[in-house]
Amino acid sequence: MTKYRVQYTDAALTGYKALSAGTRQAFDRAVDAMSYSPRTHGDAIRNNPDRRTAVLAGVITEYEVSSGVLVVTMLHVRGY
Repeated sequence: MTKYRVQYTDAALTGYKALSAGTRQAFDRAVDAMSYSPRTHGDAIRNNPDRRTAVLAGVITEYEVSSGVLVVTMLHVRGY
């Protein structure tokens, strides 16, 4: 199984840094698991399978999948 590289926009990185250390650790594990099959997590946004929203380790995310270069770009990260 191919693993996608995960990158963060500035807005997503700001949200990520605002997470508590424990939440960030759990989120990192969930993101790692998601990176092997990003289209099977969460739901497509506006019927676009490459644009997804998912709750990963209790954190609301929005991300975009770029299959041609095997990259997942985190667009938004919001903790509870």
